[in-house]
Amino acid sequence: MKPIIFITFFFTSIASLHAQHVGSELRAYLRKEGYSISTEQYAYLSKGEKAGHTKTFYDGTQYAIVAYSENSDVKDVDIYLYDEDGSLLVKDTDSDTFAIISYTPYTTREMRAVIKNYDSYSSTKEYKCEFIIAYK
Repeated sequence: MKPIIFITFFFTSIASLHAQHVGSELRAYLRKEGYSISTEQYAYLSKGEKAGHTKTFYDGTQYAIVAYSENSDVKDVDIYLYDEDGSLLVKDTDSDTFAIISYTPYTTREMRAVIKNYDSYSSTKEYKCEFIIAYK
């Protein structure tokens, strides 16, 4: 089974509990699976809002990007990865309380990970949405 499938299974089981420590559990699991944490970002987003982070991704390195919110009022979080020209490379826009993408670039270059609060209980309230970029 591929590592990203393990992560999906793990996250689905802990997200169903909607514990307030999902992020720390997820970081521990990623490390256990051999990933190193590169970046951790968060933003307070209203329904429909996006935030992102640009960083260098290295060729031949496997990346996992996981987006989530520990707030149970957030119903759907999405994650996107864009290249330096703004072209969409990969996304997870399923209707879930978390999103996971895996990507291994063929050249070293700047890319931008973008998280979106696609759906939440209130359209005016801001919710803390987070993402982790891990690599191995």
